[in-house]
Order: sequence, then C-alpha cells, then structure tokens
Amino acid sequence: MWPSQAVVDSLIYWESPAHSAIMFGSVMVLFLSIKYVSLLSVCGNLALALLTATLAFRIYKSVLAAVNKGGEGHPFRAYLDMDVAMPEEKARDASSAFLRRFNAAVLKLRSLILIEDFVESLKFAAAMYLLTYVGRWMNGLTLLMLFWVVAFTAPRIYRDNQKQIDDALAPLKAKLSEVMDKAKTSVGGSAAAVAKKEE
Repeated sequence: MWPSQAVVDSLIYWESPAHSAIMFGSVMVLFLSIKYVSLLSVCGNLALALLTATLAFRIYKSVLAAVNKGGEGHPFRAYLDMDVAMPEEKARDASSAFLRRFNAAVLKLRSLILIEDFVESLKFAAAMYLLTYVGRWMNGLTLLMLFWVVAFTAPRIYRDNQKQIDDALAPLKAKLSEVMDKAKTSVGGSAAAVAKKEE
C-alpha cells in the first residue's frame, strides 16, 4: 500500500504514463481546488463524490447479481481485504528518518543564524532576501504547485538530456566554485587579521 522508492521513481520518470498522469493530475486538481475554495469544502466534496461513486457501483453490482441470480459478492472485497495499515517498523523508520532530518536542519539553521561560517551565513541571508521577493509575487500554495510540476518534469528532462545539461552547467559550476573560493579566502584573511588585532 505504501509506495517504495522504485514506485516513486517510476511515477516521476513517467515509466507508466497513465499512473503518472493520474497521480500528477489528481494532486494538481486538489491544489487548484484549494486555491479557489476552502480546504474543508474541497475535502468534504471529494469524500462525497467518492462515496456517491462507490455507492452507485455497489447498487449496480447488487442489482446485476439479483437479475442474473449470481452470487458475485461484494464488488470491493479485494480492497476491503487489503492491508492499508502502516507497519510499525515502517512507521518507526519513517519517524526516525524524519527526526534525523529535523535535527540536522535545526543544527544547520543554528550554525547559519549564529554565523559559524561567514560565507554560508551570507548565502543564507541572500536566499532569505530572495524569498521575500518570491513571497511578494506568490503564496505558498502556488509554490507547492510549482514544486509539484517541477518534481514531475525535471527528473525526466534531466535523464533524457543529461549530457547536454551537464555540459551547459559545467562552466557555471566552475565559475561559482571559483567565486566561492575567492570569497572564503578573503573572508578567512580578514577574520585572521581581526583575530590578530584582538591579540
């Protein structure tokens, strides 16, 4: 019931276009619905639509079984017998992985805010400054929708055009690392000079 990494990779690389389209489209419809209608209304209407569809199908199968005098049984028996509970070990693994990532994020945030590495803190400040501009242009839901679109398009585009993309990005990576090295040496030299003055 719970998707493995292979299933996620299959979805984002569009190995089965029908499954990927269903997953991508259903979440995009949910995001667009939430954008224009309240979340409670969207959840309530989706649940009612699903219940109406399953009820109509169940009644149809019951009438069909009565007319044909056949005992097909419950049409959703396979789904009712399916185990949908998350296994304890999977929940434990997920919670410990979340806790590891949360702790790593808190430690990184602490080092960025308390300026453990000057260059990293400057990059963080620039990113937060850019985030304020992004926040003026769009809200969080729009960012979620953009992230969802990128998650379903970028991996496949990169896999299909990996050589061209790597060749195009190589000079940019080299220039960026050169600038970062210069910044680190200049900040390191000025920090050493300040420390020397204090002595």
